[in-house]
Amino acid sequence: MRNAWISAISLILLLTSLNFTGSSAAQNVDLSWDASTSQNVAGYNVYRGTNPDGPYTKLNSSLDPDTQYADSTAQPGHTYYYVTTAVNSQGEESADSNQTEAMVPESGSGAENILTDFVGSGGPVLPYAGLIFDKAGNLYGTTVLGGINNQGTVFELTPNENGVWTQTVLYNFTGNSDGGQPHSSLLLDPGGNLYGTTNFGGSTNCTQGCGTIFELSPGSGGWTETVLYSFTGGSDGREPSARLLFDSSNNLYGTTLLGGNIGSICSAGCGTVFKMKPTSSGWAESVLYAFQAGTDGASPYAGLTFDTAGNLYGTASAGGRAASGIVFELTPGASGWSESAIHAFSGGSDGKYPYGDLIFDSSGNLYGTAYQGGAPGYGVVFQLQPNSKGGWSEKVLHSFANTPAGNPVAGLVMDSSDNLYGTTILGETEASCGGGCGALFKLLPSAGAWSYKVVHVFGQGTDGYHPSGDLILDASGNVYGTTQAGGSSGLGTVFEIMH
Repeated sequence: MRNAWISAISLILLLTSLNFTGSSAAQNVDLSWDASTSQNVAGYNVYRGTNPDGPYTKLNSSLDPDTQYADSTAQPGHTYYYVTTAVNSQGEESADSNQTEAMVPESGSGAENILTDFVGSGGPVLPYAGLIFDKAGNLYGTTVLGGINNQGTVFELTPNENGVWTQTVLYNFTGNSDGGQPHSSLLLDPGGNLYGTTNFGGSTNCTQGCGTIFELSPGSGGWTETVLYSFTGGSDGREPSARLLFDSSNNLYGTTLLGGNIGSICSAGCGTVFKMKPTSSGWAESVLYAFQAGTDGASPYAGLTFDTAGNLYGTASAGGRAASGIVFELTPGASGWSESAIHAFSGGSDGKYPYGDLIFDSSGNLYGTAYQGGAPGYGVVFQLQPNSKGGWSEKVLHSFANTPAGNPVAGLVMDSSDNLYGTTILGETEASCGGGCGALFKLLPSAGAWSYKVVHVFGQGTDGYHPSGDLILDASGNVYGTTQAGGSSGLGTVFEIMH
């Protein structure tokens, strides 16, 4: 019989072991708890349930004299809930400890580990962008909301020897002159400084602020934020939403969604490509190109990439001949940078509304995604190849069909075998999210064709859903990313998908 006479026990989940031997093999969940402070404790019982708050089944056949237990019967793909009790020498049992949860990943390739689960309460919320690694294997990212001011954060995840990742908030934005609500991923320089953009905050010319470019520098007392530039919302741009890019001279490049060419076509501006140059007195911003919403495109949402000749490439989510977006090239010259649309989406089978970043392969081909279009209309993965006429030819590698995946927002990442990985933010396999929860997919090249595979479907249990940031790979080929929502509190996750 369980009583309340023994002091409460604090149960701590240390880790979920990933030493599995096959897709159906059981996995260990290693549990540890604080010892009871009551006298005459003979041992402990461990209970497990499959639903929050029970009912629970006792796992140990005899009293556990220690304050740890390895559940070796946990099955891949299940979520379990654990409590412990203390038992005295008369056989009287205490009330339950606090409950802890373990989501055991599917085993083998495609298995998912949740590295951190955003829970709010003044912490990070809504990770929209992707992640970056440093040389030590730590992960860095941003959240649009959360933090002590609910204006977003920069966070770090540090791996521990026991497989658990520790989350640390490096900076809480205020939404004032320091910026607010960062939508972009971060950039790391060789000195360990982080660079990024915020959509809002900074100059008060715009209702919520016009956005900033910031630097975070590590020091003995923590991280210090410096605003490198505050956009004014005029010809210099407004609301930067994408990651930044360094050149070999340490200049920074990026895009703004609005600002630049302000007029009747784009009342708040059609967006810009900008450059930030370090000077002896700070950083100087210059606009390399201001979009006009004609055949040149408008509203660049994604970041930029260089080719080997120093030309810049990116996507504009609107404008073009069919107002469905373009892929553009910016070429430097003696009188400035000239822009050309190397592909204008028709809004049909070739795609519509490109929001993600572009990547190059070793042969100089470009790869990207479009949110809509394709044969069923749920977006495409495309390739642009340089042709003999000096232009570019588009090839659709895959058209999404909504089930199980649809509507990619993020760009792609390529592994050492030229396989492509990406995510869709929707997809109707898991209907609990409304419009679908999203999926992680893989495209494999084979004899001039590409085979498509869904690696993971989001929105299962306390899994995350709605991934929108770019993916990254580690040296072993494991995939890392974020989800805007889902997890135990519905506020987003950081995940790893096993190679």
